[in-house]
Amino acid sequence: MRSWLRIAIALLCMGAAVLIVVILSSGPHDSDSGKAVGVAVLVAFLSLSIAAAVNFVARQPGVAVVGYLTLLAAGVAFAATLNQILGHSLLSSGASAKTTWYSLLATFALGNTCGLLAGYDDLDPDSLKLSRLGTVVVLWALVISAIGEIHSHGEDIDPRAFGVMALLYVLGALTLPLQRALANSPD
Repeated sequence: MRSWLRIAIALLCMGAAVLIVVILSSGPHDSDSGKAVGVAVLVAFLSLSIAAAVNFVARQPGVAVVGYLTLLAAGVAFAATLNQILGHSLLSSGASAKTTWYSLLATFALGNTCGLLAGYDDLDPDSLKLSRLGTVVVLWALVISAIGEIHSHGEDIDPRAFGVMALLYVLGALTLPLQRALANSPD
């Protein structure tokens, strides 16, 4: 296992080195440089969900399937977005763009779900468990709403609903560690 991990680290370092060389050797408005920057941003974005998935699988092996689904979604999102960046689409431009956005949103939602659920403990107070569940539900409501907006070309959901859901999600995500600290602090 250790040798596979070393190989994965080496491949990631080599890939980063290639992207850095392409970015630095191209002009600031060069097509190749722009594509390399796009790939670098894509990898940076997906790495957050991938790291959360790997942590989740290690900490919650009983429900590791969510982590594996996150890794699968990240792979699909990488392929779909890379297809958009490089401009070699097998699908029509509209279908390709939707596939890209759907897979990126799924990766975001699954990665954040892994991050929220990784800290689950059976000994947590019910109020913390309920807050965690509510945060995950709001996250998925937000993502499903975004997918619905993409599907309908942005005319179905009031933007205020997005704002409220986003704020509820942020509130839940930021207060979970505070609630855990409060539950574990001596009186």
